[in-house]
Amino acid sequence: MNQPAFSEKIKQEMNPVQAIRLLEEGNQRFVTGHLAEKHVIRNRRQLISEQKPVAVIISCSDSRVAPEIVFDQSLGDLFVIRVAGNIVNDDVIGSVQYAVDHLHVPIVLVLGHENCGAVIEALQRRRHPAYLQSIVNKIEPAAEKAISAGISEKDIIDRAVIENVKMVEDELLEYPALNEKLVNGGLKIVGGEYHMESGKVTWLR
Repeated sequence: MNQPAFSEKIKQEMNPVQAIRLLEEGNQRFVTGHLAEKHVIRNRRQLISEQKPVAVIISCSDSRVAPEIVFDQSLGDLFVIRVAGNIVNDDVIGSVQYAVDHLHVPIVLVLGHENCGAVIEALQRRRHPAYLQSIVNKIEPAAEKAISAGISEKDIIDRAVIENVKMVEDELLEYPALNEKLVNGGLKIVGGEYHMESGKVTWLR
């Protein structure tokens, strides 16, 4: 029987390189179908008093992109922030800051995905209802960058998804409150793209 993804001892000692490697291994298990054993009921009881996630993941709200499943993790392993278009605003940044400061999470992964509906809306260059426009406004610079790249129409959506991930990464990297841990190597901000057909996450480095 497959072993649990993380032991508590490993989680306590995690650095950014190790955290990325373990997410890569979890995604590979998801892709191949060789999933780790998960003690969900026992984990739930252990998590009553504290949590020790190994990564913050900012992902799209799309129902087909669930980080705990994509990376084959269980309760308490990931600190997931989900918002359409995997954008950041003050609330998202505040949540990231909490995880970094109080939970000592070593990596922040910005996870985009193929055929993101929010990105497609931004590429259409039209006005949307107010509830959606605030999200589209955040993504439009990435969409414009993809449009101006001179690539084929079928590749523009994927390019815009990647540009949006990179733009969010840059925004987080410029956030002063994260700077100290970024400089001393205790924190790494990375990007990735989830491919729906294969299930694989491509890391953008």
